[in-house]
Amino acid sequence: MPTDLSSIPGAGGGRRRGRSGPPGRPPRQYDPPLLGDPRRSGRLDAPRPRFGRRPKGPKAWTPRTQRRSIPWSSLFIALGFVLLGTYIWTQFWGATRVDVAITGLEDGAQLTLDEASGLDVRIDVAQLDLESGLEPTLFFNGLPAVDDTYEVSEDGVRWTPPPLEEGVHELSMSVGRPLLDEAEFSWVFAVDGTPPMIEVASPQPAVPICSPVTVTGRAETGLASITVDGEDLELADDGTFTLEYDNAPTGPVLIQAQDVAGNRAAAEVVIPVEYPSSQSMHVTAAAWGYAPLREHIIEMVDAGKVSAVQLDIKDEGGIVGYDTDVDMAHEIGAVRQEYVLEDAIELLKGKGMRIIGRIVAFRDGPMARWAVDNGRMDYVIQDNEGGMLSKYGGFTNVANPDVRQYNIDLAMEAVDRGVDEILWDYVRRPEGDIAGMVFPGLQVPEGGDDLAEKQAVNDAVVSFLAEAGDPLREACVYQGASLFGVAARNPDAIGQPVPAIARHVDYIAPMLYPSHWVRGEYRVDHPNAQPYEIITKSLTDFQTKAAGSGVAFNLWVQDFSIGIPYGPAEVRAQIDAARDLGVDSWLLWNATVRYTPEAITPDIVDLPGEE
Repeated sequence: MPTDLSSIPGAGGGRRRGRSGPPGRPPRQYDPPLLGDPRRSGRLDAPRPRFGRRPKGPKAWTPRTQRRSIPWSSLFIALGFVLLGTYIWTQFWGATRVDVAITGLEDGAQLTLDEASGLDVRIDVAQLDLESGLEPTLFFNGLPAVDDTYEVSEDGVRWTPPPLEEGVHELSMSVGRPLLDEAEFSWVFAVDGTPPMIEVASPQPAVPICSPVTVTGRAETGLASITVDGEDLELADDGTFTLEYDNAPTGPVLIQAQDVAGNRAAAEVVIPVEYPSSQSMHVTAAAWGYAPLREHIIEMVDAGKVSAVQLDIKDEGGIVGYDTDVDMAHEIGAVRQEYVLEDAIELLKGKGMRIIGRIVAFRDGPMARWAVDNGRMDYVIQDNEGGMLSKYGGFTNVANPDVRQYNIDLAMEAVDRGVDEILWDYVRRPEGDIAGMVFPGLQVPEGGDDLAEKQAVNDAVVSFLAEAGDPLREACVYQGASLFGVAARNPDAIGQPVPAIARHVDYIAPMLYPSHWVRGEYRVDHPNAQPYEIITKSLTDFQTKAAGSGVAFNLWVQDFSIGIPYGPAEVRAQIDAARDLGVDSWLLWNATVRYTPEAITPDIVDLPGEE
């Protein structure tokens, strides 16, 4: 009986899993079943691993329950690297950067020609080191700047170019630096010497005195500013603009523009009014109050010799000859009632006449004497000793606001009573050397000479007409100014600048009496004997001086005799000379109010109702 348990079937001792083959035989390998082997299940399966493994796939996130610590040594090392890098960058930046500061010119500047003719530009370079041989190099419009236009010093560069032309310019500079390319700087600027464009017609077409006015024009776009009479003017996208007024302004409209370079331009717009054709005669207060002379005047009116009558409101003696309500006239003793103004106006207007109220402004003896007696020396023109200037018995001061207001008050009262026009006379200073005249309150530039004082008087006369014109225009009443014949040739002699006055009145009434000219004046041998020639020459001069204003003219005609007898031919010659120059309005003058009806024919009178 076998004693070896291995020989008993089913018996086994402590055998390990997996058998071993006979001694000397290699271990049995896994042999997959062949095709057709009944052990196949229809698919090829890889051998199942002997030990189970966790399949690969997404894992659920499980928060770390304990932070991973960073060693302090690592932090110190990192910080050291940061500090080292910062130090290196700082040293590099300090060695290579170039700081500049420029004065006298800005990048993008817009300069006028005047500004560009005196440039003094300084470029300070903080890190400049001339000893190292690294100097800045200056360029102008892409080319090296001319040597004598700039100099280099330890502080930087100074550039003083010659006057520059219009256009866009570039100033640039390069500065050498270690390890890197040169540092480059540039400043672009423009030189503009062209004033801004303003397009508007002046004078405008004449308009009725009391009707709305529209003015259109165009200006350059992109301006720094544009104003009309000091108020901002709004431009359309294409630069057009429109000005609208209830009625024509009494003086020029001033449009001013400034571009971004600082260039300035101005345009003066004059809007004249339509002045009706007027043929008239001078009538004093005393003449109207005296029946025989009043009848002579009415005969002239009824005969169709005139279309208007000029009545004195205040005459050259300073006398107010009607029943005025102006207190100042009574206070200074100027009132001498010769007629009732409303009655005269009613009668003459009933006959179709227009009424011109004449006011002698600054030749005013009653006011001058009252001023002296009452310690108001500022009312009068003084001599160099502080006394009243004796010319004409006293000449009041155009620069004094009270004197001006007195005259305006008389004018507006006459308007309220029905006059159609106000014609100022003696709206000037006395003739003579201005060095012997003192105008209290006159605005003369400090240190001004006689020429400056003359200009100041001129300005005062014009400003008075501007001041008086506003209420008259509002009342739809025309304003005229009688001007001395010499005013066209020598305005400073009396304070009547024709071009300026023409822009502030509706008509000018030049006093071109042939008897008042000396022989040879305007190259006329004997003016008093040649009325047509002297009127032609002198009136042409006035028209030339007033050109561009659109002002009308109403000629004073000499109907009196001095030296040479004046009759119908001499009176008519003056009227014909004016008509040949396009002036069909006139006023007959005779201090005695005795006129020559034979000089007047119906064809030269525009009576009411006639076309």
